Amino acid sequence: MRHPLLTLAALCALLAPPTLHAPHALAATPAAQATAPAAKAARVIVMYKSGGALMRALSAHPASPRYPQLAATLSQRTGIALTDGHPISERSQVVFAKGLSSAGLAARLAADPDVEFAEPDQRRHIRSIPNDPLYPGNQISATPTVGQWYLRPPNSVNVSAINAETAWTTTTGTSSVVVAVLDTGVRFDHPDLVGKLYTGYDFISDTVTANDGNGRDADASDPGDWVTQAEVDSDPTFKDCDVGDSSWHGTQVAGLVGAATNNGIGMASVGRNVMILPVRVLGKCGGFDSDIIAGMLWAGGLSSNPVANSHPAKVLNLSLGSAGSCTASYTNAISQLTAAGVTVVISAGNAEGLAVDTPANCSGVIAVAGVRHIGTKVGFSSLGPEVALSAPAGNCINLSGACLNPLLTTTNTGTTVPATNTYSDSFRLSLGTSFSAPLVAGTAGLMLSVKPALTPAQVKSTLQSTARAFPTSGAGATIPVCQAPSSTTQDECYCTTSTCGAGLLDTAAAVAAVAPPLAPTAPLSASTANPSVGVPVSLEASDATVAAGRSGTYLWTLATSGGATASFTSAVNGSTATLLPTAPGTVTVTLTVTDDLGVQTAASTMLTISNPPTAVIVPSSATVVAGDSVSLDGSTSSAVGGRSIAQYAWTISSGASFGSFLGATNASTAALQGTAAGTVVVTLTVTDSAGVQSTANSTITVTAAPVSSGGGGGGGGALGLPWLIALAAAVVAVRVNRRRLRD
Repeated sequence: MRHPLLTLAALCALLAPPTLHAPHALAATPAAQATAPAAKAARVIVMYKSGGALMRALSAHPASPRYPQLAATLSQRTGIALTDGHPISERSQVVFAKGLSSAGLAARLAADPDVEFAEPDQRRHIRSIPNDPLYPGNQISATPTVGQWYLRPPNSVNVSAINAETAWTTTTGTSSVVVAVLDTGVRFDHPDLVGKLYTGYDFISDTVTANDGNGRDADASDPGDWVTQAEVDSDPTFKDCDVGDSSWHGTQVAGLVGAATNNGIGMASVGRNVMILPVRVLGKCGGFDSDIIAGMLWAGGLSSNPVANSHPAKVLNLSLGSAGSCTASYTNAISQLTAAGVTVVISAGNAEGLAVDTPANCSGVIAVAGVRHIGTKVGFSSLGPEVALSAPAGNCINLSGACLNPLLTTTNTGTTVPATNTYSDSFRLSLGTSFSAPLVAGTAGLMLSVKPALTPAQVKSTLQSTARAFPTSGAGATIPVCQAPSSTTQDECYCTTSTCGAGLLDTAAAVAAVAPPLAPTAPLSASTANPSVGVPVSLEASDATVAAGRSGTYLWTLATSGGATASFTSAVNGSTATLLPTAPGTVTVTLTVTDDLGVQTAASTMLTISNPPTAVIVPSSATVVAGDSVSLDGSTSSAVGGRSIAQYAWTISSGASFGSFLGATNASTAALQGTAAGTVVVTLTVTDSAGVQSTANSTITVTAAPVSSGGGGGGGGALGLPWLIALAAAVVAVRVNRRRLRD
């Protein structure tokens, strides 16, 4: 990423018709790749009018597919010798000419009545970093001590961290969401990208800048984009290019979007499980608009030129651009993409506080500016009203030694051709808005993972509405507030919503805003699943919950079947309720919890109501003498509904001091022994096979044992009533006789 922003060029079809002599002779047949003329020759993008004579004639031709290759016809009309370049879409192509400038040729072609617009095919570049003193060459690698600070929740030190960690509790992305990286290609053999990349395509049409020995092909791998001083000095193609080693720029961008995560090696990415579609549009010294635009349309599934795209992307990331206003070609392509539901994320540029670059300044895209770890605009970032929001771009703080806050990502150690796959670090730096954009693109991938139907406008508005406010302090009193872009560069400054977008990217908040609301929970329990008629049932749901920050309401309802009847004897809008069964059958009780967003969860439980079993006690006697026992028979107790008596339990409900059980108390029969004169109430509790219980009581009277006699001719039995009467009469007679003697 050291040369200025490499331009992106994208063309869709390689179809060249035979020489055209008149509009009615239009034809479109597959042809070999077009070859660009010598550097500095005019190259222009031409868009033909959909209802013009040229397009009508092309549409009427039986050949298919039909892509415009109309240089010969335009040559006849203009008198300029033109050469066909690659088609870009079904109505646009590149044309070349010698002997005049691109701007001059565009003006001539734009005057044709069948041409909607014609504009120079400009070169765009990867987002370069500034000439920072902390960008040393050939130093020993060292992992940043702060690690991937930009993915963690923000804190007082790393104010601009995007909080991807929290977003991952909702989603880690899905492989059904594809993010296209339109860049320098990728290193398919990087261990943190293996299994995360689709095949993609190479849209670079110029063999010299492609640096892979040919033009367009199905190999999107990055061969390196180095430029030497000798090339700048001797080859007109590289006359205005920056000298530098290979950037491996596309590999770095791809790693931030969707490097394999939680795989025990390397780094984590924002999008984690989203898939990446590499589209190579940048080579040595960048790439042309025509290749970039063709690549955009193909990546979004809007073009099958030169081959069908099996994995259309829902998000495009373009970490590229250069100065200038948005062109008609980009406007047209972006309009098609957004209408098709494709979100386009573009880095704002690294123009040190100057205006946002093209194509980030085009309507309908999400332009991303760069901020430091503390949330202020990083010095190299462009700014302006076109910016949608800002994200970390990496910064170093210190002026010597290891860079403290770079963005760690996938890269390669090769200075020219590929060497060892590795990661950027405190010496091999990843800094720039090139790396702010993929953080947003990866976030968009997570958002679409939880809500695939989001439109590009909804993605953008949600990212903006959930962005955190820019800090207004913490960087020092000498740091100014960012101003509207002018011809004067601006270093670090406090962002405003008119210069750096809506705020700081908050991945967690953006994902939460589009994720389905967390449903409340409604666990409920009943005191019994098999209640009896007339026995109240307690219902409880105190563990019901709603999502944090929300409130909820309760509603208990019931449905009966099988003749059952029941009713609530308590309020039905609380966390507990009481149900009274009144007739046997089945009752389904439902609790519905509704939060303040209207999200509901319901839980139900089924209760089987039955008549209770009948407990019966048959005592052998209603009275018993103290010391003797009475038999108690409960075997005639019965259950209903095909059930049986499963348990018996004998207890003394009252009068325990007058009697006690002899033997077991858990059988169908029992024996009660009287211990003293009094009344004993015996209770039998029977439980049927459904767990329903019933009781019966029986009252037993215990009498005192007879008093025993001390003597007597009869062997000393108990005194009978006649004997007592005789005894009393004798006593009376003795008293009478004594009275007479005294007389």
